[in-house]
Amino acid sequence: MRKLALLTLGLVCLLPAGVKAQDSELFNHLGLGISLGTDGIGFEAATPIGRYVQARTGISFMPAFSYSDDVKLYTSTDLNTGSEVDRKVNAKGKLNMTDWKLLFDIYPSTKSAFHFTAGFYLGKKNVVTAKNTEIDPLLVHGGAILIGGQPFGANQEGVANIHVRVNSFKPYLGIGFGRAVPRKSRLAVTCDLGVQFWGKPKVYAYNDDILHGGMKEVKYQNIDPNSSAADARDAIKIINGISVWPVLNIRLNGRIF
Repeated sequence: MRKLALLTLGLVCLLPAGVKAQDSELFNHLGLGISLGTDGIGFEAATPIGRYVQARTGISFMPAFSYSDDVKLYTSTDLNTGSEVDRKVNAKGKLNMTDWKLLFDIYPSTKSAFHFTAGFYLGKKNVVTAKNTEIDPLLVHGGAILIGGQPFGANQEGVANIHVRVNSFKPYLGIGFGRAVPRKSRLAVTCDLGVQFWGKPKVYAYNDDILHGGMKEVKYQNIDPNSSAADARDAIKIINGISVWPVLNIRLNGRIF
């Protein structure tokens, strides 16, 4: 992962250096675009860096999808012992994908619409957050909520915070068709297919150990596959395996000048 990040950064840094200052297509146009895809809704500005490269920068964000459900309570802060309580509180999970991006489209020829893309996304670590939206006295006094049979402890305020974390810096590699700064018309449609490299997503939950900043990774290896928390174990194992995020989007571009 580190080598891939360095390679991407190297490509990004070397592209402008390889362009001659006298190139007539150096920053001589500006395009604006709006995109829709698996990386969310995006807004971009683009400009040529010579005849073979176009640079794009902007933001993309996923609408704040959320899901809520009632979950049962657990009696003890010792998550290896304790008992389930037949009381419930509402818990809510939210998707939090917002990124700034810097991408470079590289064209094999001056007439080509096909391009390779290298760059990166930079955004939030916590792509999914979840917590109980109702406070129960049991949670204030060291209880936990049960999700998939797994207890997740609450802090002193009675809130059980759960995060799914990825790397903030996400290298991107892909291919596409079209130009972010249209040449022959004011408007053009382009499409891109690629991947963001997230690293290994991890699940974190509240922990009263100050040395861990109040949060600690929940590892599926520490959950007995034959226990009542088998569903949570399987879910965490799947989350740990999603190291890349596929990006497929369609973009409408307009040339300002």
